[in-house]
Amino acid sequence: MPGGEAVTTFQSETVHRASGLDASRAWAIGSGVALLVAFVAVFWRWFEVQHKLSWSAKEDWGHAYLIPLISCWLLWRRREALSAASAKAFWLGLVPVMFGMAGYAFFVLGVVNHMAQGFCGVIAVYGIVLTLYGPAIARAAFLPIAYLALGVTISTQIMTEITFSLQLIASQGSWVMLSALGALFDFGVEVDGNNLTILQQTATGLVEHPLNVAEACSGMRMVVAFYALACAVALVACRAWWQRIATVLLAGPVAILMNMVRVTVLGVMTLIDPELAAGDAHTLIGTVLLVPSLLLFLAVVWALNRIVRDEPLAEGDAAAKATGAVAVSGRSWRAAPGFVSVGVTLVVLLVGAAWITVSLRGVHLTKSEIYAEDESQVRSIPTETESWTQIGPDLLASKEVVEALGTENYLSRNYVRKTPDDRGRTPQVQLHVAYYTGMIETVPHVPERCFVGGGMQKGGAMVVLGVPMDTSDWRVDESVPAALAGSSGELYEVATSRRHSDARGRRVRLPRGIGPDEPFEMAVSEFLLPDDRRLYAGYFFVANGGTVARAEGVRLLAFDLRSDYAYYMKVQVTTADAASAEEFVEISGDLLDELIAELMRCVPDWVEVELGNYPASADEGGNDRHAWGASRAPVGGSGIAAERKSGWTSGAAAPGARG
Repeated sequence: MPGGEAVTTFQSETVHRASGLDASRAWAIGSGVALLVAFVAVFWRWFEVQHKLSWSAKEDWGHAYLIPLISCWLLWRRREALSAASAKAFWLGLVPVMFGMAGYAFFVLGVVNHMAQGFCGVIAVYGIVLTLYGPAIARAAFLPIAYLALGVTISTQIMTEITFSLQLIASQGSWVMLSALGALFDFGVEVDGNNLTILQQTATGLVEHPLNVAEACSGMRMVVAFYALACAVALVACRAWWQRIATVLLAGPVAILMNMVRVTVLGVMTLIDPELAAGDAHTLIGTVLLVPSLLLFLAVVWALNRIVRDEPLAEGDAAAKATGAVAVSGRSWRAAPGFVSVGVTLVVLLVGAAWITVSLRGVHLTKSEIYAEDESQVRSIPTETESWTQIGPDLLASKEVVEALGTENYLSRNYVRKTPDDRGRTPQVQLHVAYYTGMIETVPHVPERCFVGGGMQKGGAMVVLGVPMDTSDWRVDESVPAALAGSSGELYEVATSRRHSDARGRRVRLPRGIGPDEPFEMAVSEFLLPDDRRLYAGYFFVANGGTVARAEGVRLLAFDLRSDYAYYMKVQVTTADAASAEEFVEISGDLLDELIAELMRCVPDWVEVELGNYPASADEGGNDRHAWGASRAPVGGSGIAAERKSGWTSGAAAPGARG
């Protein structure tokens, strides 16, 4: 019957259409999974390191786990704008894909930089979308894809430079808040830079509760999380570009305000029970404060939306305005991408993954820990030399400060010259030494940041000066191959003291590039003390057989892609008994001349490491000789916060000398 034939035809077309839709959906899912797997294969190392960074520092980078989800949600919210654009393959999109992979390879195999690796990954994501769907779709998806950059951990050096001054402002604001509360609840507050101390009168006397000591050298916490929140609110709730820009610009002030509240809450909790303000309390309070931050951003958006009322656009016009184009005929963004475009993109990604994998052969990206052959720790440095002797006990840091320092293998000790030198001086100095090894991901903290965080003022620009030492007892080590001796062709060694060392007369190799005509170079900074005296602090690093004066260069020196190991030792001297930077390096050289052999005993013999003679992977019993290091020397790159500036007197510990 005609009617029956029509029904049958309709059902057949419906089944055919449904089967075609199922096939298209299956292809879309399958191709998406394949591209995702290929992309992760290319950028696998970045994902691995980012997870470790986000998990170990949840308060600073824990939000990175949510960024991809928010980005996908932002894309879904723009589905109308995406529907108004035509999707088609665009082969020039392979340019940013290949650029992203090439940049990623450079920052993995050349200048190792996790932040740059992540940004290259975001560029590659945009290139994939551009290739598969064309310029119109890519334009509409640009902001949600760019939002992924907020999930990349920013370089520690950059973050600290940007946020350190904000932390100073937040500390002053916290002092105001706590002082106001102190007037009501009978406690006092002192502030020195980023260090706040709550003074509480008890039955047993005045009790001091220090705050922020462990992070006084660091930048402000959760800044990127606040900016990520502000950007999400701006993209979702703001209609005009000027409103979005205004909302994002407010992220800085909101971050300062919330950090002020965080420190104030920690201060109040300290008065109740100091344990409440330790450990995970920082993370918990910081996470909770994201809620009022969100409400504050929404209130700002509400106010901005009422300053200027825009006429609502029709749905199609809004989509066209968002994409910058009118709707045209073509494949919908919901449709599966073409077979050819997916295949070519997949091949490019797989070739890139294979190339990077092959290039990484023989490259040591994961560094093992290594220690001195006799397992000497820096605390084993003699307390007395021919001309110097220790005064007072070694300065020991609290658990929180050691965690910030990043290693338990450190020394902070005061020395005084036993007899006047040839200029009649008997100076007193503080020596700070710290040893790091393994996966060194951060830049070490240095006096020009830590001392300012402790409340000091910088007196002038940093200078790099040679450290004068008596080199008459230095000897050329003839056993070292010329290829390891450096540009001069000579490598020197120096003997330990026969009177004061526990390894009397032992000859120790110096770093390459150091000799009678090539002294150690020290970065020297001047700081102003409250009593108008001047404090000088200088430091240098010994890393992987070389030396460097500036903190910016130590990671490149320590992280040699050709080596299985990474390590460095920071040596810092501080004194208030010098009248100039030149006099300071003379005093420092006088002390270091008698300790340099002992200092070099505390790092691995780099020549033996380069020759493959050290370390042995296991002893005869099959046990790791250096297993103690995993628990006794945590890896890191932080510094200890400055002491309160009121604590420095001649002969006492220098403020921040452990910075």
